[in-house]
Amino acid sequence: MERPRAFALALGGLALVVAAVLWCAHPICVQLSAAEVAEAARWAPLETRTDSQWHGRVWQLRDGRWYQCKSWISRQFFF
Repeated sequence: MERPRAFALALGGLALVVAAVLWCAHPICVQLSAAEVAEAARWAPLETRTDSQWHGRVWQLRDGRWYQCKSWISRQFFF
């Protein structure tokens, strides 16, 4: 009887770790103001930037507005 219980606990622990990683990696996209777009474009035009994370491109143009999409954990520690 102990073996199935240990397996269930290990499986539950693994599920918690996977859920934590997925939560930390989910994207948060913030719409950029015109000033922020100008500041970010100083280094290179946003259209040509290829920065990416697990979820896709960091700089995204949606409906004519620029967004910076970063993982939740990245937003927490690196604004």
